[in-house]
Amino acid sequence: AAQARLLWAQVRPGAAPAGALRRTRLGERELNALLDQAALTHGGGWRGRLDVEHDHLAAQLAYPWRAGFWLNLQLRWDLREPTPGRLPPLVEARLGRLPLPPGLVQGLAERELRRRSGGMLDELLPMLEGWQASSQQLWLRWRWQPERAGAAVAALWSEAEREALLVQHTRWLQLARTGSPDAPLPLTAVLPPLAQAGLARMQQGSDAAVEMRALLVNLTLQTLGRDLGTWLPAARAQGQAPARQLLLAGRDDMAQHFLIATLLAWQGGQSVAKALGLAKELADARVGSGFSFNDLAADDAGNRMGALLARDPALVLAALASGLQEAAFFPAIDDLPEFLSEAEFRRRYGQVGSPAYRAQMETIRARIAGLPLYLGLSGP
Repeated sequence: AAQARLLWAQVRPGAAPAGALRRTRLGERELNALLDQAALTHGGGWRGRLDVEHDHLAAQLAYPWRAGFWLNLQLRWDLREPTPGRLPPLVEARLGRLPLPPGLVQGLAERELRRRSGGMLDELLPMLEGWQASSQQLWLRWRWQPERAGAAVAALWSEAEREALLVQHTRWLQLARTGSPDAPLPLTAVLPPLAQAGLARMQQGSDAAVEMRALLVNLTLQTLGRDLGTWLPAARAQGQAPARQLLLAGRDDMAQHFLIATLLAWQGGQSVAKALGLAKELADARVGSGFSFNDLAADDAGNRMGALLARDPALVLAALASGLQEAAFFPAIDDLPEFLSEAEFRRRYGQVGSPAYRAQMETIRARIAGLPLYLGLSGP
């Protein structure tokens, strides 16, 4: 979680003007975390490790072949002479002890990358201007091009996903342009019409997971002050919606925590969402707003929602479309401790995992487990 926060702090693409030259450092730990995430995203099963050597990048990849047998692929790239807009050249490839022609392997690999990324690679590579390797770390030099970045993200979505996102953006525009442009919107006021739009498409043959994911992505971007039009040209053509705060338990930060945790828990696994939520609160206890059990309650409620979505997205979509009350999926938080400084947190709870801390978290989890939408789910 800490590595993810630091990496995003380095990149922060939107913080730079178009054409700005940026540098990003990727240590071996970050590279291997990204590789692990790639393995999970594409079904798991295979394993890998990256090692940054002086002027070279080495990879060891193991793929399950048949019971008890693995195919071991070893790759080595030359990082000495960077070529703008190009991937590093592969100089060595082996399958077990069998040497393979590096040029052929690189050509096949790049073709497969393009197939899987849907054009993302061709949008991102022109932004890459060079790289430099040193012991256990790789530096990338790239030039921020927002149009290319937007097209790269859009390329990750299938045609069906883009259609669902566009429907959600259209419905969101209608809701956001209703009433005073400065008035906050309760999350429970926008969820039913958005879910109804997705449910109508599902009844025409669309996939429930695609529709539910589009709803969550659109709303999560809105809570972060971002508009889907940044990443989807068709949505950008519809115009940008007025910035409307979304409220849960009367607070915009609760809506943000809940939606982000839901999306992370569903798409990235509950452990990822929980780790990120706790890391954020520990950081806030040192510098920031302070440690908040309210935030962790919103994160845990989002974890439960994500777990339910992983089991039955159609059920969740139908429930939201029916107009769920907030108390059906979000716990009472008014009596939970928040804004705790590091010193105050230690005075009350000692450390994460202490009996006092566990008791407080058990109280939160018991509340969430008893909410109507989550009844019957096992604990995280």
